[in-house]
Amino acid sequence: MKIEKQIRRKILSCVDSMKKEILSTSHYIHQNPEIGGQEFKSSARLMDELARHGFEVTHPVGGMKTAFKARLKGKSPGPRIAFLAEFDALPVLGHACGHNFIGSASAFAGIAFERIMKHLPGELLVIGTPGEENLGGKIILLERGVFKDVDVAMMVYPSSETRMQAPSLAAHVWEFEFRGRAAHAAAMPWMGANALDALIQMFVSVDQMRKQQKPTVRTPGIVLYGGERANIVPDRALGQFSCRGQNYEELREVVKRVKRCARAAALATGTKLKAWAEGPMYKDIKPNQVLVGLFEKNFFSLGGSIEKRQERGQGSLDIGNISHVIPCIHPSIGIVAHNVANHTRGFARGAVSRRADEQLVMSVKILSLTALDILLHPSLVKEMRKELPGDKS
Repeated sequence: MKIEKQIRRKILSCVDSMKKEILSTSHYIHQNPEIGGQEFKSSARLMDELARHGFEVTHPVGGMKTAFKARLKGKSPGPRIAFLAEFDALPVLGHACGHNFIGSASAFAGIAFERIMKHLPGELLVIGTPGEENLGGKIILLERGVFKDVDVAMMVYPSSETRMQAPSLAAHVWEFEFRGRAAHAAAMPWMGANALDALIQMFVSVDQMRKQQKPTVRTPGIVLYGGERANIVPDRALGQFSCRGQNYEELREVVKRVKRCARAAALATGTKLKAWAEGPMYKDIKPNQVLVGLFEKNFFSLGGSIEKRQERGQGSLDIGNISHVIPCIHPSIGIVAHNVANHTRGFARGAVSRRADEQLVMSVKILSLTALDILLHPSLVKEMRKELPGDKS
């Protein structure tokens, strides 16, 4: 126990000594926002930091140009713990979801072990996961075997409130293209088949679904293309809908209903319909309760506090897919006021605020100490795996 306390103090001291480096990295990524799949500067910055601190970095991985996998091996075999680093930004809004915070927290949680890992069993990994917002990068990397040697995965998520665990919605994005027939919209509109009318009718039908759907269901949509000029009957219209449900089973039913709305709209307007899935399906997250308990213990031991929870909805996360096969956590850390929502300019500003910087350093410490608990007590991994669906260990 005495040795364990000494190691904990060394980790905390190391993180404190790296504070300037941690914040500089976070602010650099924030100042250079890059959308999913194009995060060349951000991933390079994190890889440089990891390599400089003794990690063996492999890049690219999983066929994704900005994905990487960094390793720091211990003195002997043991738990293999992965910190997941996100670093993609949103179009126009930049880091309005605070992925500069996430990438920096995960990278430096691993770096905190630079001087002591040689005395510990196991292995630490920092996995750079591109395109959380638009590609579902973790899902792609999972399917391509990048996580096959991972026993435990963890990360933190900046938010307007602090929660040790939170649910997420299963989600799948679908695009619907209607094809009609062009005509002069004033002289001979009866000669045309209006594809935009079909898309608008679909929007109306999907909106009417809300009267009989559960509170966990979400079906927001946007028009990607609706025509060129008002005096031409549009012969093509393209819309995108984000279908979401509480879990995979509910999501399947949501998609079925949205497709029915699209088919009905095509039939009513005399147009033709083509539909396809855009990207992978995001599963609902299953936070591992043993892992949540370890994170929570370290959170409160460092003076963390949780304010009164405000009512808020749920988003969708690509770590959800990983949580079905690997013990995971995705706690949220409050960095802005409760009335500042993610995916807004206010949140983007808050992602490099003084409060965010303080919480970032704290998050690095909590992640590191949680990993240390697992490295020092390998039997915890077996306990965590008992929570996975179908696990027989």
